[in-house]
Amino acid sequence: MVENMYRISGKLVLPGEELCIVEEFIPGSGTYEYNGSIRASRMGIVLYDFESKIVTVRPVKRKYLVPKVNTIVYGKVYTVHQSEDLAFIRIYSIENEGNFPGFFTGILHVSQVSEEYCSNIEEACKPGDLIRAKVLNTSSPYQLTTKHPTLGVVLAYCSKCGEILVKRQNSNQLYCPSCKTLEKRKVSTKYFVVG
Repeated sequence: MVENMYRISGKLVLPGEELCIVEEFIPGSGTYEYNGSIRASRMGIVLYDFESKIVTVRPVKRKYLVPKVNTIVYGKVYTVHQSEDLAFIRIYSIENEGNFPGFFTGILHVSQVSEEYCSNIEEACKPGDLIRAKVLNTSSPYQLTTKHPTLGVVLAYCSKCGEILVKRQNSNQLYCPSCKTLEKRKVSTKYFVVG
């Protein structure tokens, strides 16, 4: 039976599920003894402590993070449709709350890029750019805006050589330290690499 426990330690168990017999382990938190066996008293992750000979079930805490209106999110531009003036963003996290196990889809329209006029979406962002944006609606695909100085591209890569672009001090220009290319984006004041 001990050999079998190595395989199921860390496994999700349901209430009432048999974990082991009382001769092998002592019931710990989240477990109970019934007719000589130790069973789970809650849904959770079973943990076997082989030194102390205690079996416990740690509760599964699920906090479902989803983008909400006015939350600040981080995402990566994965495609730009110049004909429709749209950028599609894979949203990976909510600022100060955490990362998603996967991603949500966001859309940035050229009209939501900046308070100033932007003629096409490629002036604002390019595929591979990491952006900081605010959510405008409550369902997927999430509509995003970067109409604030702290919103916009926070990390970008050179279109020619792939090197990380550096933001010039007191400027919104991005330049490549390798090939010396200058590139235009809607840059956030929170851009990660300033030189």
